[in-house]
Amino acid sequence: MRNLLLILGLVVVVQIGYAQVYKEKQTRHRFAQMNLGLDFQSSFGGSTNYFDEQGNVQSLNLGNTYTPRFLIGGTHFWGHADFYIAIPLYIHTLKKDNQEINAFRGVETVFKYYPLRIENNKIRPFIGASFAPFYFEQKNNNFGFASGPELNNTSFPLLTGITFNSKNHLLELGLAWNYNNKQDYYISRNQISTIKTPPLYATLSYRYILETTLGAEKSWESGRTKEITDILADKGRLNGFYLGAGISSAFWLKQSEYNRIERSYIGKYSTSIIPDFTLGYYLHKADVNLAIGYRGYGTSADAYGTLQQLNRKSLLFEATKILFDYHGFVPFVGPAISFENLSFIENFEGSNVIDIEDNKIGYGLTFGWDIRPNRIQSWTLRTNLRWYPNLFLDVEPNTKVSFDNLEFNFIQLIIYPSRML
Repeated sequence: MRNLLLILGLVVVVQIGYAQVYKEKQTRHRFAQMNLGLDFQSSFGGSTNYFDEQGNVQSLNLGNTYTPRFLIGGTHFWGHADFYIAIPLYIHTLKKDNQEINAFRGVETVFKYYPLRIENNKIRPFIGASFAPFYFEQKNNNFGFASGPELNNTSFPLLTGITFNSKNHLLELGLAWNYNNKQDYYISRNQISTIKTPPLYATLSYRYILETTLGAEKSWESGRTKEITDILADKGRLNGFYLGAGISSAFWLKQSEYNRIERSYIGKYSTSIIPDFTLGYYLHKADVNLAIGYRGYGTSADAYGTLQQLNRKSLLFEATKILFDYHGFVPFVGPAISFENLSFIENFEGSNVIDIEDNKIGYGLTFGWDIRPNRIQSWTLRTNLRWYPNLFLDVEPNTKVSFDNLEFNFIQLIIYPSRML
């Protein structure tokens, strides 16, 4: 328990000293540094259309929005790359002209490259891109069934900006260009309109850098780490169980065939956020992870009198093989099989019209990477992606509801209890 508290404390403790330890030399223990912080994101532009009380189509500007976000991630490749996720903390609702509109970015995953690496007391430019889900939902109170569909679109905006570093502090001014900002949206059950999502975003952020791996460098360089690794490996002590915990986003990848034919105004379902717990066993010699996990989550759609609810309960088994070790950056890949309980309920204009449930076997692919400075430490940070293609539920003889998902867990804490003793 004492060791566990120490590990958790590393995430929040205020550290003293310079974070850019890679300035002295570039080693596996200086490859990445964790960071936590906040930013404020502003959007500019965007518009939508709606039917007024007389049945005429009118336009409406979305205006500018300001969203605070929580940031968690890390710099990698000795200060040349920066990966993090941005979690919105507040969602603004626009209320105007008898409309209620939610237009916002979800959890954004950011990838940035610094041609000149981040260094203390220096300003560094960056370029990059992000994986940015955008959500749009319009409630037209001129209709009896007011709620419009939720648009769930993922874009890949281009990024640029500057970062200033002072010891453990990162200050940043960034700009994002969402070049693909025109989307089709049903403003009624039968009428499609083109909405314009905000083309430009600006961010101002602060992050604090945490160095969590440098303490093991001296033992690595002296050969002591290899000596201990070999001794423990010969005794089979590096094989063992591990526990994993994190938060995943489950992306619904395509519009269901049933909706395409029967409810064309309902597109892809909105992203689900789920806790991600794993129990696994690690085989040291083979460098293989065997794991089981359970996930239970769902999504829903409420559009123009149609209410749909989907639920997935999944018991997962996966086996992943480490591919290589690049200075502690350790990618892996492997197959997954799952036992699925899928359900779909639809209510149309107050009447329950569909209620089905089925058990199925799912097949998927797991890939990702660990940040692993050595193979004897009691905890690591892991990034997981799990893809489940061709997972569906039969609704009618010739139509299906899709459960094709991509689960993305940006940071999962992996703990090896036996190594703490």
